[in-house]
Amino acid sequence: MSEAENRPALPLPFELISLIFIFCLPLHRRVSPHPHKSPLNLANVCRQWREVALGIPELWTSMFLQVDEPFYGVADLFDSSFDKQHPFVALMSLWFARTSGRPLSISLSCTRDSCLPKGLLDVMAVYCGQWGRIELVVSEDDFLAFNNITGPFPCLSSLTVRITDGGPSFSELRIASIQESPQLKALQLPGCVYTSHAPESLGILPRGLTAARVFCVASPFHTPNILVTPTFGPLLRHLPRLLHLDLYVHLLPVTPPSAREKARLLTLRLNEENALDFLDVPTLQFLHTTLTGNTSLPNFIAHSQCRLTTLSIEIANSLNQEALAAIFGAVPGLRTLVVAVVSPDRRSAITRCEALFDIRLVPQLRNLIIEERATSPGYDRWADLLELRTGMEYAQLYVHTPPGPLNYPVVLPWREIEARCAVLAAGGMKPHVVVGEYTWPSNAKDEDPVGDLDFGFTIPREIRPYHFSPF
Repeated sequence: MSEAENRPALPLPFELISLIFIFCLPLHRRVSPHPHKSPLNLANVCRQWREVALGIPELWTSMFLQVDEPFYGVADLFDSSFDKQHPFVALMSLWFARTSGRPLSISLSCTRDSCLPKGLLDVMAVYCGQWGRIELVVSEDDFLAFNNITGPFPCLSSLTVRITDGGPSFSELRIASIQESPQLKALQLPGCVYTSHAPESLGILPRGLTAARVFCVASPFHTPNILVTPTFGPLLRHLPRLLHLDLYVHLLPVTPPSAREKARLLTLRLNEENALDFLDVPTLQFLHTTLTGNTSLPNFIAHSQCRLTTLSIEIANSLNQEALAAIFGAVPGLRTLVVAVVSPDRRSAITRCEALFDIRLVPQLRNLIIEERATSPGYDRWADLLELRTGMEYAQLYVHTPPGPLNYPVVLPWREIEARCAVLAAGGMKPHVVVGEYTWPSNAKDEDPVGDLDFGFTIPREIRPYHFSPF
C-alpha cells in the first residue's frame, strides 16, 4: 500500500479538507498555540497536511497567549534569525503572516506581576487594520502602550480591557480603539467604575453597542453606610441598541424602588440578586445572578413575564431547597442551567440541588453544568440525577481543586461512576466530569460550553453568552 493510500484525507478536495481543519479549532476561535492542539498538530502530521494547513488563512486568525506561561516548541518553528526575539513576539509575527488580511482575534493575559514582552504590541500594531476581537488583561503601563496604537480599526467589533493594577473611573479612561472603531458592537470594561449618579461619564460608551460589561456603583462615595438608589435609566437610554448587559453593581439599597426601569435585553448578568428589584425585562432569555435567599429572582420573573431559556446562578450557603424549588418552578421553559457554589465547604454542591430531583421542575432542561467545590464531590448523586433526567443532552460536573499543598485532596470519581457515565453516553447523553487534570471523557476540558455560551476571558470559568466577545 502506498504512502498516499495510508492517508485517506489527502485525495479529498482542498475546500473539504479546509472545512475539516477549521472545525478542529475551538468553537469561538480563542486559540492557544500548542504543539499538540490545532492548528499546530495538524501542520505536523506530514508534509502534505502542513501545506494544506499553511494554505488556510482561517486557521491562523486567532491567538490566545497567557504571558506568564511558557510556550514549548517555539524553536521548532523558526530559524536562527528569530533567536534575539521573545518567543511570543516571533510566534505572533509568523502566525498572523499567514492570515491573508482576515479579521484577527488577539487575547493577551498577564498576571498582576507580569507584563507583555517587549515588541509584542509593535507586532499587533502592524495588523491593527485586521483587528476583529481584542481581549487584554494587562498592567496599566501595558494598557497605555496599547492605547498609543492610533488605528484606525475598521474591523474591530469586540473589545475587552481589564487593567490588573488599577481600576480607573470612566471619566479617566480614554481608549483610542473605541473612538476609531466604527464596527464596535461588544465592549467589556470590568475594572472601570461607572457612577450611576454621574451619567455624563457614559460618553465613553459608543451608542451603537449591542453588548456591554461595566462596573456600576450606586453612590459616588465608596462607603458601605451610604445606600443610594442606582439609576439604570441613563445607561439604558444611552445604549438604545443594547441587548446583552453584564453589570457589577455595588452599594444597592435594601428597599426596592416604587417603579422599575424597563429594558429590552436578551441577556442580563448581575452580581446582586436584589438588583433585579429595579428592572423589568420582558424580553430576557439569559440571566445570571448570585442567590442570597430573598425572593428577588422569582418576583422579577413574575413581574417581567420573561421566558428564560438559560439560567446561571451562584448559590450562597444559606439558600434552602424550598427557595431553589420556587425559582425552578418559575422557569418551566428552561433549557440550560448553570449552578455554582459561592463559598467552599465540605458539603457537596449536588446536595444543594436536591430540588432538581423533582422532574416536574424545569421539565425541558437539556443542558446542566454544576460547579463543585467540595473535597468529596457527590458523584453518586450526580449520576443518579442524570439517570433520572434522561431527556438531557449535555451534563458537566466541574470540580474546583483547591490550590496549595496544605489543602485536602479532592476525591476523584471511581470506576463505577465512569461506567455509569459510559452507559449514559451510549444512550446519547454527553456527561462530562472535570477534576483538576482528570477528565472524563479525555477531551472534556477542551470542549466549549453548550450552545452559544463561551468562557469569559477575564475570569476563569465565567460562563457567558458568546455575544459579549463575538468573533
